[in-house]
Amino acid sequence: MNEIEIKEGMMRLWKETFHDSEEYVRLVFDAFFNIEMVEYEEIDGNIVAALLAVPYYFGNSSHQLKGLYLCGLSTDPAYRKHGIMGGLIERLASRMKNSGHSFMFLIPADEELQRYYRDRRFVNAFYRSVERFTSSHDFALENLHVLNKEDSRIKNIKQRYCERLICRRISSDEELLLSEARLLTDYIRKRENYRPDSCRHLGILHTTCELITAIKECFVSGGRIYYCINSDDKVTGVGFVYAGNDEVTVYCLHVSDRCSYYRLLGEIKNDYPDLGLKLYSYPIRNIIGIDNKYSPARNYEVYGMARILNLYEILKFQAEERHDLKYSILVKNEENNILTRFVAENGSLVSSQLKTDTVSQNQILEAMDDREVASILFRRPDSDHIVEEVLEIPPLGGSINLMLD
Repeated sequence: MNEIEIKEGMMRLWKETFHDSEEYVRLVFDAFFNIEMVEYEEIDGNIVAALLAVPYYFGNSSHQLKGLYLCGLSTDPAYRKHGIMGGLIERLASRMKNSGHSFMFLIPADEELQRYYRDRRFVNAFYRSVERFTSSHDFALENLHVLNKEDSRIKNIKQRYCERLICRRISSDEELLLSEARLLTDYIRKRENYRPDSCRHLGILHTTCELITAIKECFVSGGRIYYCINSDDKVTGVGFVYAGNDEVTVYCLHVSDRCSYYRLLGEIKNDYPDLGLKLYSYPIRNIIGIDNKYSPARNYEVYGMARILNLYEILKFQAEERHDLKYSILVKNEENNILTRFVAENGSLVSSQLKTDTVSQNQILEAMDDREVASILFRRPDSDHIVEEVLEIPPLGGSINLMLD
């Protein structure tokens, strides 16, 4: 099969499996299809199983990693339960180990798929919380309640600032959309690159093209995009929204301050007065003054899973971000029985391979494999501190939001 036939065959299988529209599938494949980043199984001239891999950058302006997003994993019903998809995942993992990508990740649709991918060396890695507001919730009143706790002078300054904020919906007109999209993509990219010292984490970094695709996809899927500007015509918030029959979902919200948070949600609520509102939040501090880090009070759910491809690069990223780290761990490679020692100290990472006859039997037994290390690195940041006290390895605090929901 040539490249065009492979692309068309994968698109056909995607539509039959997920029942997405032709416009949506065409948008995704035109933006992300790369023959070097796909795996498929062909039988009798037809593609019966396939997956599409999309590279994304993670980190910040100083240190970055490359992750590989797996999407559209689909198998023709007649060929399921034959291990075909598992084989495709292994083939891709084998090809990508030395490609510069540090890990693969995906977003399972339900718990059954989470179990399926867990059996294929993926671990829970990315989370999001869900907050729900009733149809009678008043965001303006809530904002006023928060402001009333401030000193009177501070309250007046913030109140004037809030009153000058203007909320708009991005236009569906092609020409206007591209003009507004440039403003929003610049803003989102700055927010994603902003990493305060108190919140180092493995957050996703979108390119301008990826964000433009996400904006177009929002309209293709029947969604809306709201944004907020201040008196200087600077964007202070962006929200990706989809309205269902019972509630309106805000599945991505980037804001610079508390006032923009309440103004945007209030504007969205005004457009859907009879619906409840569901807000997805991610474990990053993307709202100044509102800490979105993990809290026992939040209802966090597994959003994405990951599988390590290059452990050294991930540990190196973490060591460079956290100069206070100091640990030594032993990791075994199940394929060739090689042991590797990783030592992090003073912002750097050193690795060395060891022969099994140079270490004790206890050390061999205590050595971890890649999946065990992944479970430690990608654990929930609100988990207990025992692991960190014993191994001195903090969680990565990974965060993804592709805005392609």
